[in-house]
Amino acid sequence: MSMRITTYRVPSGPAGTARTAWHMRSLILQGGKDMYVRRRAVRLLKARGVRPKDYLGEIRALFEWVRRSVRYTRDPYRVELLHSARRMIQLRAGDCDDMTILLGALLQSVGHQVRIVLAGPDAGRPGLFTHVYPEAEYRGRWIALDATMPHPMGWAPDSPVKKVVPLRTRISTRRGNAMNAAEMEEPLGQLPTGPAADLVEAVRQSGLPARDQRVRAVWDQLRAQGLLGSDPWVRQVLRRVWQSGLPPRPRPRTAARLEAALQSLGLSAGSAPGYPGPWGTSVVPGYYPAAPFYATPVRRRRYWPGYGYRPPYGYRSPTPYWSPTPYRSPAPASAPYRPAPASAPYRPAPAPAPYRPYPRYSAPRMR
Repeated sequence: MSMRITTYRVPSGPAGTARTAWHMRSLILQGGKDMYVRRRAVRLLKARGVRPKDYLGEIRALFEWVRRSVRYTRDPYRVELLHSARRMIQLRAGDCDDMTILLGALLQSVGHQVRIVLAGPDAGRPGLFTHVYPEAEYRGRWIALDATMPHPMGWAPDSPVKKVVPLRTRISTRRGNAMNAAEMEEPLGQLPTGPAADLVEAVRQSGLPARDQRVRAVWDQLRAQGLLGSDPWVRQVLRRVWQSGLPPRPRPRTAARLEAALQSLGLSAGSAPGYPGPWGTSVVPGYYPAAPFYATPVRRRRYWPGYGYRPPYGYRSPTPYWSPTPYRSPAPASAPYRPAPASAPYRPAPAPAPYRPYPRYSAPRMR
């Protein structure tokens, strides 16, 4: 069985903690939308005999299953390893961050709101965190769910330093419920290095020219993951910036909202095809031209009331009855953006078909 592993270079200190929390948040949100995880959660609730609409019983049943079924196993030496919820269901072994991802995804898949809590042992070092566990919301109260310890639901470690990382999936900008830029940026830290982070920084201060490749790279990533229709606001912003550009001026609120929206979509941190990475422009292997612009002529038919599809007697169409119809084959959804080479051959459109008048129709004489 093959496993797909993605590696990142995580910095040390608070920046590394923020980066790890960001990846955990993305894995929880992705696992909450995974049908495999939801099917397992529903199966567990049915096996435990949890009654419908017993939301506290659902939280307790999922917490007890993770605490009893998953073996606490440390990460490899000097490696911070994060498993997805699907992989944790199959492996059933991991440390505190893996159990947090699994339990958070299970709860999210059945409709419970979850947040992450980082715990630190030293009050003199507020940026040092050594433990993480999830919390679930029930009737306005947050219940601690530390599955790494043999304690019941609601027990939390007595740590002098704690930081809450909410899993916000949508940020409202309506009057009276809007948040300032500092509040939106504080919980999750910065986006990983890549086209999304560069795009957010450009929106925040420096601006963007029209048809900038950073916008195209983010668009291609969202299209490849099938997330273009998930947030209409992001799609509208990307399309507008791609067509008209963005003049340079400070935009802290727009940049913060765009960053939070891209994080909620779980955008990959890697470089998109054709996007200049840290070692220069990435190589795009080959160019695959699209189909010819003009295809086989298509006969256009018009319905005449009382005559059907035959024109009335004596009617002469101002346009040829047979005419070529322009047609462009749509590109596949997963095809990366590949600019056309400068030496692409010119393909003129074929000449239109000769005019072929429709034969006269003689109605039978009435007697």
